[in-house]
Amino acid sequence: MPTDAQRRREATREWLFKTNGQVFGPIPEPQLVELLFQGQIEAGTEVGLEDGSWAPLSRIPGFLVHVRKAEAHARVEAEVTGARRLAKRRGAVRLTAAAAVAVVLLLVVGIGAWVLAVKRPWERRSRLLEDFGNGIAITAVRVGGGPRSLDEVAVPDVRAPALAQGGGATRATRPHGPHGPRGPRAVASNSSAPIPGGGLVLAQYDARSIQDVVARRQGALAPCLREEAQRSPDFTGQIPIEFAVGNDGRVAQLWIDEPRFKSGELKECLERKLREWAFAPFPGQRPVVSLAIKMGAR
Repeated sequence: MPTDAQRRREATREWLFKTNGQVFGPIPEPQLVELLFQGQIEAGTEVGLEDGSWAPLSRIPGFLVHVRKAEAHARVEAEVTGARRLAKRRGAVRLTAAAAVAVVLLLVVGIGAWVLAVKRPWERRSRLLEDFGNGIAITAVRVGGGPRSLDEVAVPDVRAPALAQGGGATRATRPHGPHGPRGPRAVASNSSAPIPGGGLVLAQYDARSIQDVVARRQGALAPCLREEAQRSPDFTGQIPIEFAVGNDGRVAQLWIDEPRFKSGELKECLERKLREWAFAPFPGQRPVVSLAIKMGAR
């Protein structure tokens, strides 16, 4: 067993070591052990004293314990480092996945908000098309011109200027304002007051405004339809109706194209309800509003 004096001499020994084909040192023995734990030298590194003898570090008496401790320390350090790297990679993967989910959610919310703000799917269905229950519903609404808008509805009296040679459209122009002419004012032809020289008809009604009135007032038609459903329990199908809006903003005439209801209590009830509706007055061609009404379970 080494004595204290031997231990002191060993602690003060200075060593040379070889690495990468070069000789380094001399350095004190404690510093050589520190290099071993730092991984700069290893068990097979050749070391020697100044007497010129060389041997691997693991074969030098007193260094074997340090070599085993250094190897164990290196294994623990590698495991800890690997665990840290794995945890870091997993954290990065989680962050990437969370970011991707957030982007997808933002896209979904953004698209949903755009659909709700611009498309308004509920409005397209519910504002104009209403379900009154018991198999009664308005299933289609259209606002536009057509033969009935020209042939069945009177036209306001608008004086026309001189006609173009050889026939053509008739238009009445508004007085010039401070910034010049304001453009043509349209006139519609009809059977009771034909316009000589042609029949170019410009629609000046606001279809959206008419649709808004229909959306607000369509519920008033429900009692007429329910009463007819009780009178005609065997009827199942569509009832196409049309009504013309006059220039004064009132319903001028009603047509029901289902032969069974061209006249009778249903038509009389609908006429009473429609006369209560008020639209914005307008000049020119008068529109016809078409409604498709479903009755029965089909």
